[in-house]
Amino acid sequence: MIAIALFLVQQAVAPAPRIPVQLGVRTIPDTVTVGERFVVVLRVRAPAGASIQFPGETDSAGEVSPTATQIIGKPVVQIGADLTGTIRTAAYRLAAWDTGVQPLSLGNIVVRVSGQTGYVSLGDRTVFVRSVLPADSALRIPRPPRAPITLVPFNWLPWLILLAVLLLAAIAWWLWRIYRRRRGAPLDPYAEAEREFGRVEAMRLVDAGEGERHAALMADVMRKYLAARIPEIALSQTSSELIAASASIHTVASGLGELLWHADLVKFARNRITPADALEIGRRARAIVQAVEADSLRKEKDATRKRAA
Repeated sequence: MIAIALFLVQQAVAPAPRIPVQLGVRTIPDTVTVGERFVVVLRVRAPAGASIQFPGETDSAGEVSPTATQIIGKPVVQIGADLTGTIRTAAYRLAAWDTGVQPLSLGNIVVRVSGQTGYVSLGDRTVFVRSVLPADSALRIPRPPRAPITLVPFNWLPWLILLAVLLLAAIAWWLWRIYRRRRGAPLDPYAEAEREFGRVEAMRLVDAGEGERHAALMADVMRKYLAARIPEIALSQTSSELIAASASIHTVASGLGELLWHADLVKFARNRITPADALEIGRRARAIVQAVEADSLRKEKDATRKRAA
């Protein structure tokens, strides 16, 4: 047991094996500013058959503080050709975060050959980080603080009012189009005749001493209705031609010929008539229109009934 203990003590105090290693370090650039990236190239030459492991290949170098130099990405490793030894080159991208002389914060390079392991320290390798502040930082005048940002709630009320106004305007325009379309649509011949009869009577021409004009206008309304309602009658026909073409309504339009004759005397011969005669001509013209309309509706119903049967 004593021999074994002495052997272990001898192994513990035995010096670490010395492996001939050549190291070259180059920093590009050698002076940087805070946060500026720079490149460090490590070139190691070891005996032939040696295995060279750079720091950061398997795990990153430990950082001693938040502002320590940091490795950015993985190093680029290149193997060189040499018959008398093993050459490997590694390029690192780093960034320094404090001013002054800063260590590279790279771990040891591990070299293994013939069962022996050696370490190449990079703790003494540094980079100079210069300050971007003026020589006397007291001369630096800081910017005044910005005014605090005030978040004002958005007022939707004006926009809602505008939307309501636009909606009401669109509805009003749509209703106006419907009104114009209905107003411009042609009326039924009977409805148009009744409207014209009412318009002539509202003029009260008989009371104004214009009985002849009242009679002529009422007769013209009747002629327009007959031309629109009866296919054989045209508005351009004379009274004689109209009577000849109105054979289909002779039974219901009694007195049509006499009415047209009186109307022609008033319009063309300037015949004077009494107010009572003027009113009678208007009444008879309206009665003929009503009788013809009733007869036409009856015939249309009979035709529809026959088609259905």
